Amino acid sequence: MSRIVLDAVSKQFPGGTTAVRALDLEVADGELLVLVGPSGCGKTTALRMVAGLEEVSSGTIYIDGRSVNDVEPRHRDIAMVFQGYALYPHLSVYDNMAFSLKYRKAVSKAELKQRVDEAARILELEPYLDRKPRQLSGGQRQRVAMGRAIVRQPRAFLMDEPLSNLDAKLRVQMRAEIAQLQRSLETTTIYVTHDQTEAMTLGSRVAVLQHGVLQQVAPPQELYRHPANLFVAGFIGSPPMNLINARLERGEDGAAGPQVIFGSCRLGLPARVMADRPALDRYLGQDIVLGIRPEHLADAALRRDADEASVIELPVRLREELGSDVQIHCGIGAAAHHSDPAASDVASLATLVARMDPQTTLAEGQNARVHVDTAQLHFFDPGTGAAISD
Repeated sequence: MSRIVLDAVSKQFPGGTTAVRALDLEVADGELLVLVGPSGCGKTTALRMVAGLEEVSSGTIYIDGRSVNDVEPRHRDIAMVFQGYALYPHLSVYDNMAFSLKYRKAVSKAELKQRVDEAARILELEPYLDRKPRQLSGGQRQRVAMGRAIVRQPRAFLMDEPLSNLDAKLRVQMRAEIAQLQRSLETTTIYVTHDQTEAMTLGSRVAVLQHGVLQQVAPPQELYRHPANLFVAGFIGSPPMNLINARLERGEDGAAGPQVIFGSCRLGLPARVMADRPALDRYLGQDIVLGIRPEHLADAALRRDADEASVIELPVRLREELGSDVQIHCGIGAAAHHSDPAASDVASLATLVARMDPQTTLAEGQNARVHVDTAQLHFFDPGTGAAISD
């Protein structure tokens, strides 16, 4: 097991493209850290630099306190699991798993067999050791790739989109197996994915990247409850958070406290919301970005305790049946124009998505009275995109 540290690590490719910018990251001994972000955000490049497959342009990578910038990949004692399995088609499952050690003569034949048998037992591959990769399913092939890494008993695992080639059902199954395997082996692991569901369910911590820059690193629930900025807020969560150009005003028409105004809606803010976020006082009378997660919106008709100050009325544009819940798409109006680049993360105000109880009778063409859980609202600075928290 190992502790991995990236200290101000950057990667610039010939031609001037910067894939990773001054990345500071620490992976604790035995931790499973997930790097997540959209395609081209730099997560795979960061992983390849840790593996030694890409040179570091600036900064330093440490493994167990030792700089490995100039250490060849084979001497870093790290095992990679790739998206494409990278199995030898002419070799059996046993020989694929044993390959990295067998031909280096790094261990005795007896110890090698013991390691392969143990990995096969953990991964439930014992009945398939004599088969060729073409005789296996996609999930079984991925298990073999993982078994090959386990047999090496490396200081760390690096996994690059290992489940991308699997169908949805198999991805869920393999995700659980990887989590259980990592917990049992307690091997330091960096896992790269573009799938935020994978990231949230697998990682003890999740690092979110955009354009090569680390946006936030935190446990999954911390990312969900307290996103650091607009990008994290819109990226983490399914469906994504509704991000709305709005204005924070002092209460009018006898309102007890401040109100958030967007489109034709006025949403009252209880005193506790302002007390929990004292920095909001500085935004009274100014534009803000309001964040509302779809699961924090409900059909007011199904809530007996609905406070009128927390209810907005919107036309229903679309109803989507998902079985366990219903997604209601409501119209709000045209989005306000913002010239600042941070506003590019703000979705158009044309639609607000709500995840509601399937018992709701709301249908397309109706006006919906939507209850907003104001205790769960998020607020962002429209200029910087940073969360307004305290």
